[in-house]
Amino acid sequence: MPVLIRTTAELLVRLPALAGAPSIALDTEFHPEKYYTPRLMLVQLRPAGREALLIDALADVDLRPLGPILSATTLLVHGGAADLSLLHLHAGASPTKVIDTQLAAAFCGMGWPRRLQDLVHLALGRTLTKQETLSDWSRRPLSPDQLRYAADDVEGLHELVAALLERITQLGNLAWFEAAQAEAVATALKPPPPEDAWRRVPGAHLLSDRERAALQALAAWRQERAIAADIPLNHVVADAVMFDLARRRPTTVEELRENRRMPSNVWKQAGDAVLAALREAERAPPPSPLRRGSRCDALRLGARIVAAASGMEGDLLLNDCELDYILGGTRSKSWRRQALGPVFDEFVAGTRWIDGNGTLISAPI
Repeated sequence: MPVLIRTTAELLVRLPALAGAPSIALDTEFHPEKYYTPRLMLVQLRPAGREALLIDALADVDLRPLGPILSATTLLVHGGAADLSLLHLHAGASPTKVIDTQLAAAFCGMGWPRRLQDLVHLALGRTLTKQETLSDWSRRPLSPDQLRYAADDVEGLHELVAALLERITQLGNLAWFEAAQAEAVATALKPPPPEDAWRRVPGAHLLSDRERAALQALAAWRQERAIAADIPLNHVVADAVMFDLARRRPTTVEELRENRRMPSNVWKQAGDAVLAALREAERAPPPSPLRRGSRCDALRLGARIVAAASGMEGDLLLNDCELDYILGGTRSKSWRRQALGPVFDEFVAGTRWIDGNGTLISAPI
């Protein structure tokens, strides 16, 4: 049975068992809807061979004693970027050894991104019920169904990790998975840079150089304002309004107001800041464009075909940075390009083609 922990004293009693564990399965329940930084509600931990611990993050529990333990052991997670970020914030955890089963599945031919219940079924032949995904985790007391659901999320991770790592090793992809995992952990533990926020605005790839520079400035301003107010980005200004502003690049408050979806509190309280950001963007060099178009589409397709033959996901390997190198006429020395291998090099060089069956073949001489 899982153990529910609601006080710091109860947590301290459990620390020796956690500290001696070679690996700990980790999950969290949180609410992201109303805040920039999601509200942590519950922390689930399960050391190998022991019962699950459910730590009530809304109770009188100081999570900081967990920090050194979670930093020193191997953490097992599924789609764990948000979990790692929240434990870094609340417990000071900075783990270096993490195995994310969602990422691991991408290196052993099991697809990406895969839900936990799908992986448990495919790798272990078990059924995992997920009926409390949208449950209200802020209500107390937590129901028996919620507690069971929370415990289930960490119950099978140890066995699932062993099965996935065995498959990854058999395919010869362990080095590539470890490199990808290290990158993912580093990204989860640092805040997203404001200068990159524009990349997540839908339609950004359609903008011209000057419009893209405007969107970069607007998105950075929006992220900083959202952090300061601790509200979601779209509660500051919606993506569609951001895109419109980048296209029109208004120079007065009256022009800001021309979009009927522009929140009145923004143009009233922050209109000058928005216009200042846009003026600065007019003088700034534009960021590199998002990689789109037929050439990029062909390269991505080639990467998918090559990667799939080795049980990997091409969309994970061929990111925008790798595309920049290729389109610039150079070959990167990254682990991603090494993982794609010599067949992809031949495709880039034009000595291999994609035939009508989606197979890479030698180009005719």
